[in-house]
Amino acid sequence: MKKIYLLIISFLLISCSFNQTFSNRESDKNDADQIAKKFYWQLKYGGNQDKMYELFSDKFFEVTNRDKLNELNTVSQNKIGQIQEYNLVKWETLVVKGSNARSEYVLTYDVKRDMGKTEETFSMRKENGDIKIVGYRINQDLLNQ
Repeated sequence: MKKIYLLIISFLLISCSFNQTFSNRESDKNDADQIAKKFYWQLKYGGNQDKMYELFSDKFFEVTNRDKLNELNTVSQNKIGQIQEYNLVKWETLVVKGSNARSEYVLTYDVKRDMGKTEETFSMRKENGDIKIVGYRINQDLLNQ
């Protein structure tokens, strides 16, 4: 009888998943912020598009191809202007460590450009130990320019 109880307890422990969840840690925000800073640096100063592409996940390019990303960046720079400064205004992070590990980040920046302001949001995930951009959105308030 003891062997049956031991066997049942063993199966229960094996089937359990152990996770540790961290929400909105400053260190996680800082890690994701570094990726956004690299993106803005490449956009402003970098001449090598491949360096910018390395910041994006393959999942991003399944939805938006590289030509569309280049077009988005070109149009925003031509219509709204070059980036002068950017400030992080809102962020959320979720990091789960354990048997169901995942890391997700959402950062929103107010961006001052030559001819207006935009709100730009990055969605990121950790893939193979590196944080990658999986979503990038630019919003412009046309009424308050």
